[in-house]
Amino acid sequence: MYGRVPYTGYMQVIQKNQQSKQERLEARVHPELKMRLQYAADLQGSSLSEFLLRSAEKAANEIIRDEKVLTLSAEDSRAFVNAIFNPPQPNKKLKEAYLRYKREVDSVM
Repeated sequence: MYGRVPYTGYMQVIQKNQQSKQERLEARVHPELKMRLQYAADLQGSSLSEFLLRSAEKAANEIIRDEKVLTLSAEDSRAFVNAIFNPPQPNKKLKEAYLRYKREVDSVM
């Protein structure tokens, strides 16, 4: 394909890595743990710092995803969709709550 610059994704990674790093993390660990972490970094062909940062970022992304993404079973998904497309009629308490809310909001404005 003419006109496309190859490796543009790679260049973005290089530019990101070349940005000034302002923050610092420190941790004290047992010698055995440091040796284990260094061994894992060596197996991946990276420095200990690179290995720790990649591992920490991966763990952080997984935790954030697990906490922010709601996973439903097939049955729960059907119930959710059904409730959205076929909501029940508002009952007396819901209507009263709406009127109370509307009065309070209108009184503030």
